[in-house]
Amino acid sequence: MKLLVPIMITAVWGCQAVAQSVEDACAAAAEEPQLVWYSSQDPSRNAAAAEAFSHAYPQVAIEHLRLATGALATRYAQERDAGVINADLISLADPNFIAQGMANEWFVPLTADTLPRLAELDPAWINHGAVTSSLSMLGFAYNSEAVGETPPATWEDLLDPRYAGQIIMGDPRSVPSYMALFRILRDELGEDYLTRLAAQQPVVVPSVVPATQQLAAGEVSIVVPNVMTVVRVLSEQGAPIAFVAPDLTTGNEFETVISAGADSPNAALCFLSFLMSEEGQTAYNGATSVSPFPGTPGTAPMPANYIAPRIMEVDDHAAQINGLLGLD
Repeated sequence: MKLLVPIMITAVWGCQAVAQSVEDACAAAAEEPQLVWYSSQDPSRNAAAAEAFSHAYPQVAIEHLRLATGALATRYAQERDAGVINADLISLADPNFIAQGMANEWFVPLTADTLPRLAELDPAWINHGAVTSSLSMLGFAYNSEAVGETPPATWEDLLDPRYAGQIIMGDPRSVPSYMALFRILRDELGEDYLTRLAAQQPVVVPSVVPATQQLAAGEVSIVVPNVMTVVRVLSEQGAPIAFVAPDLTTGNEFETVISAGADSPNAALCFLSFLMSEEGQTAYNGATSVSPFPGTPGTAPMPANYIAPRIMEVDDHAAQINGLLGLD
């Protein structure tokens, strides 16, 4: 166990001591090993947040690892089961993993006493002591050359007969947030919406990332669901594709937690405090994601009718939704 500099101490997380305040934690962080951050957010946003943190706290070394949410959760869980704590903190969109980790005492439950900025956060964005740090809205992408002068703007527009056989659909059996979206569309637009979408004969795929490449090549007209972070990369390379997040939607809610017993608890608290600051939120979310703090400069707007995905409930609805979509 690495000893920290002699400062006032009020908490012990696992085998490590944590400073009395965020300011003291940031000072103590310079004496700890390099901070390791696991995050399943868009790689460019992870890099932007880490760079902004390094500029604000050059004395605190940071390394970040990016994997997709499922792979990252599996890696972290396997490490903990083996008695290894590589990540000082982790950000990902999987409330089931967060709940499991809290039950296993893998994480430090956070409160406003630990992180004062949480007092400004809507309680809806605090889950078992984990904090929502980013929201990636679900919508759909279209090829502007394929759809012509009247591109789709709503979920109902996807039912236009001209898109029959021209849609790729991400498989909700593979991605819980997709199931959550289709549950919301069923509840808000009616069961008939899903059966009519199925009648468009979409090609069902396990991942929309390669499908968006097909969209960029003009092989199809629409990919649903999709996220701005996937579309942005190809769009900036000149692909004729665009993203729409309708007012009625849900999203991937990225939560961040600090590992109990990590090697660098003060650095983790310092970084998370920065990540939740206005500067950190702007860097981490950019123009492609929504901040849980309304009005954060440079971030995407919250859709007018955002509905929480309630991922932990999707299994209760899966059989009916699969049936309506013809996925039995």
